[in-house]
Amino acid sequence: MQARGCVQYRDLIGQYDWDFDTALAVCQAESQGRAEAFNPSNYDGSNDKGLFQINSVHVGRFIGDEERFNPTANVTAAYKIYLGSGWSAWSAYNNETYKKYL
Repeated sequence: MQARGCVQYRDLIGQYDWDFDTALAVCQAESQGRAEAFNPSNYDGSNDKGLFQINSVHVGRFIGDEERFNPTANVTAAYKIYLGSGWSAWSAYNNETYKKYL
């Protein structure tokens, strides 16, 4: 059986120095492991794409717009955002929905 959800990206997520279980849970809560996940409209007019639902405010700084759908680029950008903001950059962390995936 093929791995489902973010667990299929465990090697990619695990290459960074963050809490692996939390990272995997945030990824799962944000996108259900769908690299093509897209939230077209946030309250502020921004949008989110990819595994970690990278917000459009990060385009040009950490990642290109369409690169957000690329798992490798998305996880790399997520780690860079994590280094600057910790987990508070993700709504799934702030509202604690990630906890059901721990």
